[in-house]
Amino acid sequence: MQSKLYSSHVPSYVSIYNSLYSDIMDGVYPEGGVLPGEQQLAEKYNVSRNTLRQALAILSEDGLIIKSRGRGTVVAERTDKTITKRIFNPMTTLCTDMVDDVEVRYNYATPTDIARSRLGLSKSEILLASDLIYRAGGTVVGYSFVQIPTRVLSELDVSVAEDASIHELLNTKLYDAAARQTLVIKLIFANEIEVEFLEVAEGKPLILIESILYHANHTPLARCKFYFLPEHYKLQYILQ
Repeated sequence: MQSKLYSSHVPSYVSIYNSLYSDIMDGVYPEGGVLPGEQQLAEKYNVSRNTLRQALAILSEDGLIIKSRGRGTVVAERTDKTITKRIFNPMTTLCTDMVDDVEVRYNYATPTDIARSRLGLSKSEILLASDLIYRAGGTVVGYSFVQIPTRVLSELDVSVAEDASIHELLNTKLYDAAARQTLVIKLIFANEIEVEFLEVAEGKPLILIESILYHANHTPLARCKFYFLPEHYKLQYILQ
C-alpha cells in the first residue's frame, strides 16, 4: 500500500474552537445554559459565520454543546460516567440523561432464521423476544430489541410468571451473567419500526449496536439490538 504525505495549514476554525472551549471551561457559558446566537458569537469572536459553524460542529462532536430543538445550542453538562465493567446495559449506563422509565413488551416465539444463526438454535427452540423503550423525564431516548433462548431463563433462575423478574433479567441480570460479547456498530436511518418506538421522523439518523452476549463457556446468552438517539448518548466501552 502506498501512502502520500502532504503538509497543510491549520484550519481557520481552530482558533475560534479554542476560544469557545476555554470560555465554556471557564464558565463564561455555564453548563445547561444557552449559547448566544450565531450572529452574536461571530461578532464577539470576530469571525465569519461559516467559520463559527465549523467550530460549533466540532464542539458538538466533542460533546461540549448540544443542539436542542426549541432552545438553540445548549452547553452540555459535564457528567462523564466512570465505566468499570466491560459488559453492561448501554441503554441505561451510557445515556447522558437519567433513564427513569423502561417500558417492556415481550412474547415467546420460535426464532427467526437470523436469530437461529446468531444464537446457534434449532428451529424448534423457543425465544423470549422483547422490545424495551427507554425514557428520561418523559422523553424517549432509546430502544432495544432483545432475544433470549428460554433455556437461559431457567439457568438464571428467572420466574417467567413475574413481570418484575423478566424486567430484572432484561435490564441487569442478563449483562451481569455475560462473560464476553461481540459488537457490531452501524449508522442507520429510522424506518417505520424505529419511528414507532422512538417517536422520531422517518430517516432520523440512529446509532445501532448489535451485541451477542456469551456465557463463560462460550454458549450464546442473548442477541441484543440497541438503537440510540445520538443526542442522548455518549458511547464508551472498556476494551480488553
